[in-house]
Amino acid sequence: MALDFKILQKVKGNPSTEVATDRRLKINPGQDYAYDMPKELIYTILKEFPLESFFSTYGENTEDFLAKQGKRFMNILIREADSEVFRDRTADMIERVAQQTGIRFPHVLERYVELGILTLRPRDAWTVTEATTKVLKVRSFNCSLGKMCAEKGINNCQTFCLAAYEAAAEKAGTEVDMTHSKDTSGNGLCELAFHLRQGG
Repeated sequence: MALDFKILQKVKGNPSTEVATDRRLKINPGQDYAYDMPKELIYTILKEFPLESFFSTYGENTEDFLAKQGKRFMNILIREADSEVFRDRTADMIERVAQQTGIRFPHVLERYVELGILTLRPRDAWTVTEATTKVLKVRSFNCSLGKMCAEKGINNCQTFCLAAYEAAAEKAGTEVDMTHSKDTSGNGLCELAFHLRQGG
């Protein structure tokens, strides 16, 4: 049976009138937009937060130290990523849509999560396995940060990530419960899950 688009249009209405004219996001003809993360952002952040600072110079890599470093890293990343120098169209559109729809999760937080991964672990394999208005899950397949920690005898590297993403969630204006699961074989597989709190 062939689909009659004229009938469908009468039933569903004209899609072009569903969104108010002043709320439509249009691409400006002839305008080029860069959507990739600039390498200069990585260099700027790593200059202030080199990977060596992840580990205590005194050999005391306690949970408190890792949590402090995680928050420090994310605060640097947020400051730089949202600065006039590095804030990009992706950030602007995510924020604009969040303001228009009132839905901030997962996209605002996800931006900081992805920037964090790309900054510290640009060559790692990872993916977003779930992104809904209630849950965000990010899986790393070969976390180089986790492997570096394991080499130094640190088994609680998730403390760094959880603290960093807690700071990101606070900045994003979302209240989330975070969980972490990790493969104990040491192959670098781990998954972080962010669950939006009821009323958050």
